Amino acid sequence: AESRESVVLRSAICALELALLVHPPRTSSRSTGWYLSAMTRARMFSRGRSPFANVARHMQQMSVLQVSEAELVCWCQRAVGLRAELAAVYAKSLLAEGYDSAAALALAEPHELSKMRIRTGHARLMIAHAESLKTSAPAAPAAPAAAAAAVEEIVEVSIDEARATTAAALRKIGWDEQDAALQAEIMTAAELCGNNQGLVKMYQPQLMAPARDASKPVVERQTDTSAVINANQSPGMLAAVMAADLAADKALRKGPISIVGAYNTSTSSGQLAYYAGRMAERGLIGIALANSPEFVAAGAGGKAVFGTNPIALGFPRASAPPLTFDMATSAIALFGVLTAKAKGELLPRGVAFGKDGEFTTDASEVLEGGAIATFGGHKGAGLALSVELLAGALSGGAVLGQCESKKAAKSWGHTLIAIEPSALVEDFERKVASILKAVKDSGESIRLPGENSAKIAIERKKTGKLPIAVKIWESIVTTAEQGLPTS
Repeated sequence: AESRESVVLRSAICALELALLVHPPRTSSRSTGWYLSAMTRARMFSRGRSPFANVARHMQQMSVLQVSEAELVCWCQRAVGLRAELAAVYAKSLLAEGYDSAAALALAEPHELSKMRIRTGHARLMIAHAESLKTSAPAAPAAPAAAAAAVEEIVEVSIDEARATTAAALRKIGWDEQDAALQAEIMTAAELCGNNQGLVKMYQPQLMAPARDASKPVVERQTDTSAVINANQSPGMLAAVMAADLAADKALRKGPISIVGAYNTSTSSGQLAYYAGRMAERGLIGIALANSPEFVAAGAGGKAVFGTNPIALGFPRASAPPLTFDMATSAIALFGVLTAKAKGELLPRGVAFGKDGEFTTDASEVLEGGAIATFGGHKGAGLALSVELLAGALSGGAVLGQCESKKAAKSWGHTLIAIEPSALVEDFERKVASILKAVKDSGESIRLPGENSAKIAIERKKTGKLPIAVKIWESIVTTAEQGLPTS
């Protein structure tokens, strides 16, 4: 019987060859490459019909392997997704082809495979070698896993030490004690629940330093149920906390709905759920929206126009912490890209573009002239546009077409909305509990928004420690001791 490894490899190569058939490489390419997933190519090829049926037919015509459409879906997702087993079998094939161990392992690194830079000749040799693999074939050493572990080296730090050292680093780069403590608290809270907008912000501490003309946020104008905050180039975290607290105060005093906009912030507000949850802890429904400079393209081949433009909602619960839902309208958050770069990790396929407009998994390519993709195609783009209007235009932040660029204007916008549910219904929290229970009970694998983050936070609170990437922690400690580099 054919080995599992052989099936994985055969299916992957067939899918890749279909991609080449449907979308040949550009004539200017120096080597044959496939830069989008085979599934995307197949959809283009199928013209509305099931893409995997076309893949299966093409595979049969090639007389390589006949599998069902359902099997092929699975193999495309797993093999073309470049999971570890494909990397391992590629390394074995290269060893059998005559490469020494070091070369085979280097070529089989997920970073190289993710770029799909596999020559056609290699692809055919891989099929042949996969067919002839024996159990006695030399196994690839575990060096790639060890290398990955080294890149992702983690240090465990107590929660209190992480918060205190981060606050010290922020004071060292120019923040007063109050503002440093608040920002450290917000970043540590994000780290506690595994959010990718936590302490990674300190990986490049110069980006967290006060802007040249920064001062405290101030309320510029207000009514009983609304307000506008001029952040005066202070960080988004400080402005968003002020906006959330002010919106909650107004909803509880005058309500039932209040809205506060903040503009002229110089940096991101981080984990947006923090602010929605902060309002929900006071018994309110909290809604938070934020826009940011141009990091996200509206579609493939387009230049960056949107921010990651997240939306967060918080709902109060009677006997449990608030339910929060926090999502970027981009396929990945900006600090998810920064985290990948800091840890030396690859990005998931299909979440970002290089400067050539093609998908890439290299975080550096995204940050150097590329763009993040929206999630869910046109639906994500529509939501991103809506947030741009609500959190950018409505808040008074920088507006596309009215400034050289949002990046140059450095005026990130936030809109915070607080709703007093008792104005509409007396037993809102009981209704929330009923709905959440029904959703949770609807299937064994059903997970509520924020549930995984809450579990991570509980486990980390039990141990009292945070796992932090060594590179990030070293940056925090060095900054706390020495401040910013002088060069």
